[in-house]
Amino acid sequence: MADKGFVLIGAGSTVFTPGLLRDITSSPAFDDHTVHLVDTNGEAAETMAVVGRRLAARQGSGVRIEAHTDRRAALPGARFVVTTIAVGAAGGWRADLEIPARYGIRQTVGDSVGPGGVLRALRHVPELVAIARDVADLAPAAWLINYSNPLTANVRAITQQTGVRAIGLCHGTMHTKSALSKALGLDPDDVHAVFAGLNHLSWLLDIRSGDTDLYPRLRELVEARAGGRDAPSSRVEGVHAAVSADLMRTFGRYPAPGDRHVAEFFPGYLSPGSDALPWGLQGGQDMTFEYIGEKSRLWDDLRAQAGGTAPLRVSADQEAERVVSIAAALMGDRDTVEPSVNLPNDGKIPNLPATAVVEVPAVVGAGRITGLGIGPLPPAIAAVLSARAGQQELTVRAAVTGERDTALQALTLDPLVGDAGTARAILDDAVLAHAPYLDGFKS
Repeated sequence: MADKGFVLIGAGSTVFTPGLLRDITSSPAFDDHTVHLVDTNGEAAETMAVVGRRLAARQGSGVRIEAHTDRRAALPGARFVVTTIAVGAAGGWRADLEIPARYGIRQTVGDSVGPGGVLRALRHVPELVAIARDVADLAPAAWLINYSNPLTANVRAITQQTGVRAIGLCHGTMHTKSALSKALGLDPDDVHAVFAGLNHLSWLLDIRSGDTDLYPRLRELVEARAGGRDAPSSRVEGVHAAVSADLMRTFGRYPAPGDRHVAEFFPGYLSPGSDALPWGLQGGQDMTFEYIGEKSRLWDDLRAQAGGTAPLRVSADQEAERVVSIAAALMGDRDTVEPSVNLPNDGKIPNLPATAVVEVPAVVGAGRITGLGIGPLPPAIAAVLSARAGQQELTVRAAVTGERDTALQALTLDPLVGDAGTARAILDDAVLAHAPYLDGFKS
């Protein structure tokens, strides 16, 4: 390859990009690489590039860092292309929460499922497919690694519409494993856990330390510590989490990654009896609005870091998920096992649709990522996930074709919406709020 390129598209991500830059400048495997930071906002790309150069100097790294507004200028020769785009930025995310709320629909995150997830997909899928087509044209041997939500719909669209090698990555199951390990009194490195399902509703199929099955002890801890509908508001994941506990009682397996995500797959948990959400979920919703609202402050701090008036603040726990480790493994000749990778099913979970994008363990190494077959899921879990995969297939079709009727069907089939009249009202409001991105869905 002419250039050992690592391209990040959506470099204005205030949390992900600093973590990626820290990880890549800390890895000797990338000393001879150029990191291309691409963002439609040139000032954002250049600010991140300056932060990255300061990190490289601190780490003694040979990584070169360049800023771009034109992704096609950055892509030729790329080995890895990472996407973290946010079409509509923080204001778009807020609208995805506030529009459904006008119709009594409360969401805790609204970036993956629920009406917010559908609206986000309608904006993100066309742009990600366009990016993937540029990758196919200019860097056909590259791996495209997507982090943008809704992860499942986005990766399905990319793999359906292009021949690019693509996966999706999310840190969620790792956080669940760490929280459960801590409750069990064990180091996460000493715990082996197997998760499988769809992104943001993945199920713990097995958890053990050595030869010891930890599920019996986990069930005891959950029963002893978890609350119910009247649980106090919580922002911390763990065995006390009321929704995850209730789902384990119902379906027999513990879900990941935390109540604020898994609750959105089921309509009953987000029905408020008062101003505050039940099942301890108010804290999760509050976290989302606070995260949206802090973007301006984070940018002020990053500009100060770039200008040298503030110290570099990228800490060891601000990692960019697992992308740097996976990229290094792909360049090497030793296989490693990644706990959660999102990729086309193709029989890995035989009782889910073959075309669905599933979250399963995978073997990574020597230029290959191979998802592992985990066998059939329990029937009730498979039924929940199959229905969701079908709705996501409609969402992808609507986003790719611009068909208003299909977008309305996808919204109507979401369990948090549930009726066509509400779906129409949400879509019509969204067309106005998200102009010009959803102009093709006007009635």
